[in-house]
This record gives sequence, structure tokens and C-alpha cells, in this order.
Amino acid sequence: MSWRRRPHYNPDRPGQVEHIFLDLALDMAAKTCQGVCYIHLNPVRSGLKTLILDAVDLNIERVKVGRTVQPFDYDGQLLHIHLKQPSQVGKGIKLAIAYALSNPQRGLYFIQPDPDHPDKPIQVWTQGEDEDSRFWFPCFDYPGQLATSEIRVRVPQDYRAISNGELIETTRVGKDTIYHWSQQQVHPTYLMTLAVGKFAEVRDEWQGKPVLYYVEKGREAEAHLTMGKTPRMIEFFSQQYGMPYPYPKYAQVCVDDFIFGGMENTSTTLLTDRCLLDERAALDNRSSESLVAHELAHQWFGDLVVIKHWSHAWIKEGMASYSEVMWTDHEYGPEDAAYYRLQEARHYFNEDSHRYRRPVVTHVYRHAIELYDRHLYEKGGLCLPYDSRGIGG
Repeated sequence: MSWRRRPHYNPDRPGQVEHIFLDLALDMAAKTCQGVCYIHLNPVRSGLKTLILDAVDLNIERVKVGRTVQPFDYDGQLLHIHLKQPSQVGKGIKLAIAYALSNPQRGLYFIQPDPDHPDKPIQVWTQGEDEDSRFWFPCFDYPGQLATSEIRVRVPQDYRAISNGELIETTRVGKDTIYHWSQQQVHPTYLMTLAVGKFAEVRDEWQGKPVLYYVEKGREAEAHLTMGKTPRMIEFFSQQYGMPYPYPKYAQVCVDDFIFGGMENTSTTLLTDRCLLDERAALDNRSSESLVAHELAHQWFGDLVVIKHWSHAWIKEGMASYSEVMWTDHEYGPEDAAYYRLQEARHYFNEDSHRYRRPVVTHVYRHAIELYDRHLYEKGGLCLPYDSRGIGG
């Protein structure tokens, strides 16, 4: 852990973000995106003259409040909007920020074939955690701001666009299709997602709610082998947590070149396509099953119960790791669960003994992503009292 670590705190809130609406058009060949980010903000105090948003390497074209154009300064990292009318408590501010981006370094990833990988699919997908949403839309990019959201995106007609919440409308426009998704439960910016590709859709359900698996066409059988236990997992976790699965659908999208194993975006988890199993691998490979359980558990712990600051990320990652043990116990028995938990302990003790030791909860770090280590996941899960009868015994 570097000497460059320093204390981190959430910035002062200028107000409560109520809703974020992204209206986007993708040029997948050119690796560009253009659109408008609408943000509805309720100020926490009167007299605010400047709003500061996170926005990295975007081309900010215009900022409006209502119909009035606002002056702004932008340094490539932060967008300073100078309000012509200072804020008033009780009077919402409706921002409209027109912007564009080209092949961003993080946040929004354009996947395409290249000479070394000519069979690679054409896809676009996002990854917001920890603070990478700012690379694809202007926002107050920290977990303590919760808002409802919408994403409307225009893509070529033979592509499918998947996002948070419910698909409320699809519209054909020439050779393109506009997909309009709406997320009506509040969530932080890092859980907003978009995945675009020529995906096959495999449909399942739990208590009438759609459970969806999206994979490259031709890999539908692998989707069933890898994710087919999801409805039973939803039932199990709903019972164990005492809270039925809270969102209108649960989708898992397997994407190419994903930078992590999975990401628990609200109601729409993205998974690496490397987790997909064929018939032989499915006989004795439980790692993908644990990944599916882990990301699903986040829909309660991380998405429904949201951390206010990255220093408390163990609450969600520890609980998701603990849920892997719970599912192992349920599916394979207490001995397998005990061995799974032992392996988790060994991973943590190895990091603690040979790399570094730190408090599980700390606000001192260089970048929030470096907290995502064995102390956060394995030790976070080990801190929870294990009993085969469920949480807390």
C-alpha cells in the first residue's frame, strides 16, 4: 500500500439528485457516442451559484437549465456550471448537458474485431465501479447519491441494447432501433449500465418476473449450463434475506473482454463470457456458479442496501462472498460449505501475512478500487457469523 494514500470523503452535496436520463446515439464503428444527459436536482440550500459535476474527457457542447443556456468551465475532469439564477430550496434544477465522447479510456468500452482477433464480436458495454461512470456521462459520481434513471439509446437495427429496469419502448427509425429503459428504484451512478451487441436472449422466470440470459448467438446451451440455477438462487436468497427479489427483472449479460468477473448493475448484471461452460466443464466447475450467486446476492446487498462511501464496501462485497458460502451449503451440503469458507480464510490470511494488513473499514487509500482486495471480500465475508441455517444462525 503506497505512501501516497490519503483520506477520502464524499464531496459536499449541492442537492439530491432525483433522476438521471441519458438520451444517446452510438456510432459503434467510429467508437463514438453523442447525446444529452438530463439531471433533476433538488438543492439542499439556497444561494448556490455553481454546480460541480464529474466528467472526464468529454466534449461538453452545451449546458441548459430549463430552456436557458448556462455558462460553464470544463478542464477535462470537472464540469463547473455557473448558474444564472442561484439555487432556491424547494425549486428543482433541471440540467440538460449536451455532450459527446470518442473511444473513452474507461467507463464505456467499444469491442471490435482486430487483426489478431478477427472473430471478436462487435459490442459496447459499460463498467461504472468504482468511479468510472464519469467517463461516459456527466454526473455526481459517488455512491451516496441515489436517483431513478432512464437510458434511451439508438443503435443499429440488428443490435440489442440492454439496461437497468424495464424496457418501456422500442422504436424503429430507418436502419436503427431506439431502446428506452427505465429504472424506477433509486440507485447510484456506478450501477447504471448499458450493453449492446448481437445477443441471443434466453428466457427464464421467477414468480412471474423475467430472468434473462444474454449471450452470443450459438451459445444458448452454455447460457443454460452456466446460469440455469438463477431462478432457484433468487428463491433461496429471497427466503434467506427475508426480502423478495426487488426489481422487475433480472438479466445477466455475458460480454467479451470484460475487465472483471462480473458487475452487479441494478437488475442487469454483466458477466465475462469466459464464465460460460460447455457440457464437460459444467460437470466439475463450480466457479461460474459461485460467480452467478455472488453477483445475484449484490442485488440485495449493494443495490438495494447501498453503501454511502467506498470505505464501507465490505458490507456489499463481504455479504456477497458470504452468500457464496450460503449457496454452497444449500446446494452441496455443510461439509462443502465449510471447506469453501476455509479456502476463503486461506486467501485472506495469505494477503494479510505476505502482502499487507489494513483495517476492513478505511477511508485512507489512493483510489477506491484498491480497496477491492482479500480484506474486503474474503475477510468481509468471514466477519459474518456462519450457520447452515442462514444469516446469523
